[in-house]
Amino acid sequence: MDGNKVRKLRKNKCMTIEELSEKSGFTSSYISQVERNLIEPSLTALNKICKVLNVSPYYFFDDLNNVIVTRKEDRQRLVMPEKGSTLEYLVPINDEYKNKIKMSIYRYALYPGMWDNEKFSIIDSDKCVIIIKGKLIVNFIDYNEIIEEGDSIYICSDTPHKLFNPSEEKVELICIISPVAY
Repeated sequence: MDGNKVRKLRKNKCMTIEELSEKSGFTSSYISQVERNLIEPSLTALNKICKVLNVSPYYFFDDLNNVIVTRKEDRQRLVMPEKGSTLEYLVPINDEYKNKIKMSIYRYALYPGMWDNEKFSIIDSDKCVIIIKGKLIVNFIDYNEIIEEGDSIYICSDTPHKLFNPSEEKVELICIISPVAY
């Protein structure tokens, strides 16, 4: 258990050690020792502390961080030389975060006259494409949809589609796929 989380949560609630000890029925010394990781509270004691702090006991045992920051320089990239482009993942795609991240988000450039795929893509995930710069044709089996800078398109799972850049400039886009499909 991480006693530092008790201290942080107590302070976030503008509560003193004395107030937490009084409301939970423990001495200030006991709470202080828990916060400094000098003692491990029993489950009964932890439940009393949790009741006062209004959190689940699991809050103190979760070793995984619920916020994942990906710095620009740390983004994973997939180079596609046949298309002359790079797919840049905006969230990690490695096994460390496999059970945490529920969507894939990547930045992609599609060069003039290029398709993202030769065949229609059919994925078992929903997909949202946001155009950052340029113009794009989203080709479906029986029609095309044109989206331009600032537009977005949501494509439900199992909908055959492919993307085409009809312009003379590269198209920059962001794709969000959920659930993750690698």
